[in-house]
Amino acid sequence: MAADPVEYFDALETRNPAEREAALFAALVRQIAHAQSRAAYFAEILCDIDARDITSRAALATLPVTRKS
Repeated sequence: MAADPVEYFDALETRNPAEREAALFAALVRQIAHAQSRAAYFAEILCDIDARDITSRAALATLPVTRKS
């Protein structure tokens, strides 16, 4: 009996692109809000940003670029 040539670790790998994108943006909203509430640097540079508004690629493109240095 031949093994299935395609193996996946879990169902997250095979979900449709719209579901994946929605989940990614939900996680991003949480991450932005966390950064704003826990790090003074991000609170300052993202002071005009409502994390809940970052729900699309277009909205993501409006965020300022940050640097590590």
